[in-house]
Amino acid sequence: MGELTYDVLSDRMGKGKLGGSFFLTAEDPFLRDEAIALLAEAHLAAGSADFDLDQASGEDLDAAGLEAMLETPPMLSPYRVVVIRGAQGLAPRARSVVEEAVRQDVSNRVLILAAEVPRGSKAKFYDVLRKHCVTVALRAPGTSELPGWLAQRAQAVYGVELEIPAAQLLAAGIGARLGVLAQELEKLVSYVEPARKIGLGEVRAAVGALPQVDRWSWVDKVAERRIGAAVAELPALLDSGESAVGLIGWLSESLIRVGLARSGEGVLVRVLKRDGSYRNLAWKVRTYVKQARLWTSEELEAALAELLRADRLIKSGGLSDRAALEEALLRIGIGSSRREAVAGAGGRGGESQRY
Repeated sequence: MGELTYDVLSDRMGKGKLGGSFFLTAEDPFLRDEAIALLAEAHLAAGSADFDLDQASGEDLDAAGLEAMLETPPMLSPYRVVVIRGAQGLAPRARSVVEEAVRQDVSNRVLILAAEVPRGSKAKFYDVLRKHCVTVALRAPGTSELPGWLAQRAQAVYGVELEIPAAQLLAAGIGARLGVLAQELEKLVSYVEPARKIGLGEVRAAVGALPQVDRWSWVDKVAERRIGAAVAELPALLDSGESAVGLIGWLSESLIRVGLARSGEGVLVRVLKRDGSYRNLAWKVRTYVKQARLWTSEELEAALAELLRADRLIKSGGLSDRAALEEALLRIGIGSSRREAVAGAGGRGGESQRY
């Protein structure tokens, strides 16, 4: 079977395609638990979780205990739901029990296995799960995707519009902790009701400890070649806890996407879809296209080279974090000024020749 996303799984449950065994691979525990909750709610009758839901950790289960869980029939629901988190921790005999169970078609049982598959693992266990279970790959959003992820969630779960600048500020204040982000979003929705829109004012009023500058708007300033403004905001950004190496990585990623946009919107969209980030970055595609008009390919290559040089200086101890990144930004800005000066001189020369 192919891998499903959370959205496809949700659609499948909504259409009543129930029963069977599910194998969840998640990059974040919040995403894992949300998928488990979706599956449990779809298969259990209201109020029956205490009777028809069994949950355990793979490290804590032996083969006999697992067999007992799997053989227990439902009491109040159409299905008995058995959830095993950390399935990678199952002992060999318990894994054998699972492999036998997923090969069976038990009409009133749902088995949910969540595992962090070790990188490069060749264990047969995971091949069996992928072959006989509905496999759901729960990919965590990258840092650049967090505002889009929040905006998508606000609309999908609450029917509320979360403006992107507000999403950026919220993500900057919380970081990449999806569970905490989801909790803060829920609080914000309660704060703005009955209004159906969340802007910067609502985030500032309802969320504490927000930074003065968020990394996404700062990266956009560089991509829009507003280097002076980016340099001016750099101290506040670093003082808020951002690392220079992290900023270099995010800025490099953004400029690479700007470079892809120079080849056309379709090229950028194909790459974003291929790496799984398009859903959370669809809103940003037009921004990348606009930014691409401000750069030549040579300038982008030079800017990326400056960022690589700054990264190496920081990691070698050649310059402090702030000095290395500030120098890189200034060198990128000087390159931009030289281009404008050359273009201006060329224009004047053309006028003298015409006249």
